[in-house]
Amino acid sequence: METLYLKSGEFFSGESIGFENGNILFRLSDGQVQSILLENVDRLEYKGTDTQVEEGDQLLVSNDNAELPPLPSMINQLPVPQPLGVAPDLDEGVDEESAFSPITEYSDQCWEYVEIWTKRFELGGTYLAGNTDRSYVTTGLNLEKSDNDNLFDFEIGGRWGQANGIRDANRWYGNATLDIARTTNWIVFVTNKNTYDEFENLDWRGTLSTGLGYRFINEDDRRLIIRLGPGGTREIYSSPTLKRTTFDIFAELELIWPISDHIKLEHKQTWTPSVDIAQILRVTTETGLLFKLDNEDRWNLRMGLLQIYNSFPNAGRKKSDYTGSVSLVYTRK
Repeated sequence: METLYLKSGEFFSGESIGFENGNILFRLSDGQVQSILLENVDRLEYKGTDTQVEEGDQLLVSNDNAELPPLPSMINQLPVPQPLGVAPDLDEGVDEESAFSPITEYSDQCWEYVEIWTKRFELGGTYLAGNTDRSYVTTGLNLEKSDNDNLFDFEIGGRWGQANGIRDANRWYGNATLDIARTTNWIVFVTNKNTYDEFENLDWRGTLSTGLGYRFINEDDRRLIIRLGPGGTREIYSSPTLKRTTFDIFAELELIWPISDHIKLEHKQTWTPSVDIAQILRVTTETGLLFKLDNEDRWNLRMGLLQIYNSFPNAGRKKSDYTGSVSLVYTRK
């Protein structure tokens, strides 16, 4: 049986089973394992079966005997005396944070991974009250992770508005694009685009496409990329109800270009002509001018124009929708 003496005067009987993170692991006679800081340990003794103390007792470790294996240097620190009248805390020295260290480490790794994403938030709107009652809001969130080879882009947002208590705009979208390359300007892409538009009577339009693309320019402040490949689109309309699936050709042009030191052009145009239904052509064109508001290029004022064209809309709906917007954009890199 071993006896572990603390500098506070307390002691434990049991068996030492090792060291971990500056603590000694000590199993008590009831099987419970205590983890105790070495700086709180005075000595560890082993009691043999011999009844004579001088022959049966063996001092395993101590701070005072140079011939015995020393404890780590932290045990040589001066002990903090216990206040008079206060019982020593038997749990003192137990590493309570050790159980949470894996969670902390995992959280730090996740945050480092999130930090490498370029994050962009856009918010704009209009509010009028009085003779005219109008509210209009546009919002968007864009996350992008890219390097010299690959790019992943995710965006979600929408536009909502009402005039004199009657809703006249309600459109939301969610898109994701993955570009894969290996030290070349040619890319293999996969893209998924989803749209809801109340005033197009569109409950859902989802497009999935893959193919090849080419990066003519791919720099931090300028970009020119084309993508081309086969795809498919599923549409669900209401009033009247219509469900259709088409096989398409997907073509997209993406352009980012600085016009001056304080103005940047953004332009993206997507074509999805149907292969099996010749009269169906869908074109989405979004153009924006960003006006720089600070020297770090984090705050920008954006003036944008969105055009959505559908050559075969739902009954009673027009082929084209136009939306102009002015919004404040914050980008974090």
